[in-house]
Amino acid sequence: MFRGRMPVTQNLTYAWYDTPNIHLCTVADFEVLCDSLGIEIMQRAVVDNAHRSGLGLRLLPHLLGEICLYRLRRR
Repeated sequence: MFRGRMPVTQNLTYAWYDTPNIHLCTVADFEVLCDSLGIEIMQRAVVDNAHRSGLGLRLLPHLLGEICLYRLRRR
């Protein structure tokens, strides 16, 4: 919760990107994956379900954000 990463536990035994079903991830998880694949994040916007942004969403994206939009490019 405090590191912003999806846990791997006894009940959630897969990494978020390796699940056999739905892929849940956090902002931090996705950004670590991009880094490991050589993908540069050029821009990020975290918004709520009405696609609004704000100070709270910029300060606490893991807690308040519902959708994250990225602009990416290969390094």
